[in-house]
Amino acid sequence: MHYFLLGPSGVGKTTLGNWLEENRQYHHLAVDRGGQTDGLTAEELIGLWNNLLPDPAPFARKLQERAKTQGKKGCVLTFPSVTFFVLGWIDHVADHNMLVRYLYGPKEKCIEAYLNREKREGHPRDRAFWSRNNGNYEAMGMPVLAPYRTDVIEPNGKRLNGEEIATRLNIV
Repeated sequence: MHYFLLGPSGVGKTTLGNWLEENRQYHHLAVDRGGQTDGLTAEELIGLWNNLLPDPAPFARKLQERAKTQGKKGCVLTFPSVTFFVLGWIDHVADHNMLVRYLYGPKEKCIEAYLNREKREGHPRDRAFWSRNNGNYEAMGMPVLAPYRTDVIEPNGKRLNGEEIATRLNIV
């Protein structure tokens, strides 16, 4: 099984991807590389990705090959906040052992986490930058996506740990 992790900036997609690699034997492919060449291009997967809609099977096979080469049971891909998959697309790739999962939380807590990370890493990005790159935030919270989403930040700001998130998302 392969997992595509989506969600707003600051929600913890990369952190969970790293946790799944360390604790659940998944190969983490960071598609979002903070403004550098995207991971699909860097990993030489972009051609298969661009042909995903007509036939996701070649991409799924390539992910399985990658996982096997790395001695892992599957891959987890973490995407930039601007990435949004509609329900039909989510179902289409699920038929090929690729599951889309949205990580979510209160908007202000996501922004706060994002700003703290950017400051730590020395990036001059601000709240306006978050707003420009997270226009899908409300769409990610739509009821129709509830089966594919879990809140990973509680209203009080407490974050769930990797084990709790993996359990909620049924990632074994």
